[in-house]
Amino acid sequence: MQQTDELLEAIERYLAGNATAAQRQLVNQWYHSFDDELVTVETVDVAYEELLEARLRLRLAESTGIGVAGKTEVKRVRLWPRIAVAAAAVAAITLGTWIYMNVSPDVKSGDEVAKVNDIAPGKNGATITLGNGRVIQLSDAKNGVVIGSEVSYSDGSDVHDSLTPAELQGADSKGQMLIAATARGQTYQFMLPDGTRVWLNADSKLEFPSSFVNSNTRNVKLIGEGYFEVAKDKAHPFIVGTKNQDVTVLGTHFNISAYQDEHVTTTTLVEGSVRVSSFDVALGRRTETLKPNQQSIQNPNGGMQVRNVDVSEALDWKNGLFIFNDEPLQNVMRRVARWYDVEVSYEGVDQNELYGGSVSRYDNVSNVLRKLELTGGIHFKIEGRKIKVMK
Repeated sequence: MQQTDELLEAIERYLAGNATAAQRQLVNQWYHSFDDELVTVETVDVAYEELLEARLRLRLAESTGIGVAGKTEVKRVRLWPRIAVAAAAVAAITLGTWIYMNVSPDVKSGDEVAKVNDIAPGKNGATITLGNGRVIQLSDAKNGVVIGSEVSYSDGSDVHDSLTPAELQGADSKGQMLIAATARGQTYQFMLPDGTRVWLNADSKLEFPSSFVNSNTRNVKLIGEGYFEVAKDKAHPFIVGTKNQDVTVLGTHFNISAYQDEHVTTTTLVEGSVRVSSFDVALGRRTETLKPNQQSIQNPNGGMQVRNVDVSEALDWKNGLFIFNDEPLQNVMRRVARWYDVEVSYEGVDQNELYGGSVSRYDNVSNVLRKLELTGGIHFKIEGRKIKVMK
């Protein structure tokens, strides 16, 4: 009975959005211990949040033989969001299969149009540009490349258009600046000459030297988004420069999002320690040291704030997910546009309306849009590589 009470409390707090990490794990372990096909819920005239609660209640009844009707009413969540976000954060999975199978007829009819003009998700792909302008196209059949005295793929195979050591080091043999870049709809992993590993998100660029040997610091520049696992070297700090800030580390794991079309630059620390430095219009030069599970937010005017976060949300793209945590619609669609390489337009919708949820980045775009439509109030039309957002 004590175990049942703990589970009931965990579910209530899970849906209310204030569950502890242990409670989220308990709910996920319990929820995903069932076969989805064995649980059916009547969906006619039932709002999605009611469907979600009903499904949880059914699973609880199957698990314990006790319903939750006698307990304090479970707080309803607004959409498909919060439980999916928590599930993704803990177990890196989504509820897409049963959501699709149980949506109302009205929602399904709208999906038929999307299927006709569906768009596949992004994939592996990138280029490396040399100082002399030569562009090396990297294979989309591979997921990463190692850059040292030579360039090879992560599995040890040769790059098709391979570089000679002399060309990689440049004409004066002192090294040259290289640019690793992903286009919209691409992602790739890079191991830098010092052993640092970098994952680049879509539409991102990383500038770095072909060798760090003759430098007191290891300086790179980022546009877009990247996740860094920095090789430890106390004598040579690793510095990531973006338009609005510099991040200095000795060896750690962190994510930086610094897209030019976003209003803010964020740095999220997973482990270790980083020092974030930026110019503040009001305070001058400002420096903050982040601890694990903290994120700095830098606005265009130089103002910076630090907050505690769930790092899984910042790393969603690296883990193959979209996780939206009460984000404005325009932010959500910018992320969708980068990954699916599409243009987005709006017709009579509030672009600042907040949305939340979780969905796989490796679904076709129609599945992502379907999840957003389940929230109610918006619809989508796909025309070629353009998506129109409508009431």
